[in-house]
Amino acid sequence: MMRPELAIAQSLVIVDGSGPTVVAKSDDFLPAWETGASAACVRFGRRPAGVACQGAVFACPVGKAHVAVVQVADLPAAAAETVPLGFRFLVFVRATYEALGDPFAIADRFPPNWAARGSLPPLEWPPEPLPPRTVEDVTRVLKSGDMALLLGGAQSLIDGGRLVLESRQPNEGFVRGLWQLLPSRTRGDLWPASFAFSIDLGFHVAVVPEPPVPWPPGHLTEDQARDYPEGRYELAIQTAVESGNQSDLDTLLARRSSRDTLRLALYMLAAAVVLAVASKLFF
Repeated sequence: MMRPELAIAQSLVIVDGSGPTVVAKSDDFLPAWETGASAACVRFGRRPAGVACQGAVFACPVGKAHVAVVQVADLPAAAAETVPLGFRFLVFVRATYEALGDPFAIADRFPPNWAARGSLPPLEWPPEPLPPRTVEDVTRVLKSGDMALLLGGAQSLIDGGRLVLESRQPNEGFVRGLWQLLPSRTRGDLWPASFAFSIDLGFHVAVVPEPPVPWPPGHLTEDQARDYPEGRYELAIQTAVESGNQSDLDTLLARRSSRDTLRLALYMLAAAVVLAVASKLFF
């Protein structure tokens, strides 16, 4: 029997000249999600001339209780000017997604069948977490990528900023690597896109073929992220990696997110108010 918290609803949406069409879905993919999926496909943006999308992954919220991990790719077409775009939606209970935190690992686990039509089978995440990140994993990310951009991007996201990179093709390697550097709790609060035609879906980091106009406030360019002032988290990651200290890395990756800190502060404020009222009533 499928566990509700591990169930994954799925749908396949094709976008062509006539707009988005849901061509396949599982029985547990709600009608409201169909409407939201079509809207998300539109907000993904209009394809600029000459731009292809060989494969991309993004994540976005679905209401307050669910999250969608979305795989995107160009589909075969008779003419280059009419290339349809396929979107495969995987909808998780938000708590399950936050516990996993890595949309790229999720996408790897469930490759799409772009030829599917009609009814799709129900899916379920196995009752196990993703493998823990190791010093070796993080070292590999930093050595194989643009270290200054990765570290500056991670620090800027932790500080509440957003990041937009310009590229005429998807850059999943960079965004996937960036996600390996972020604390687990932070990853569950942020929405990445390895490629999108716009940032209208509210991504915290996105690779886009053309710069948004006007440039949105609070969004860093690639150069600004690379030159971002070194912060405590960035320095601590480098120190843990250089010393090979797995315990320190585990502590960093387990740190509270800004949402956790705000929630804790509100709980403490509420407790103080209750204590103040109680003291007046009983003393």
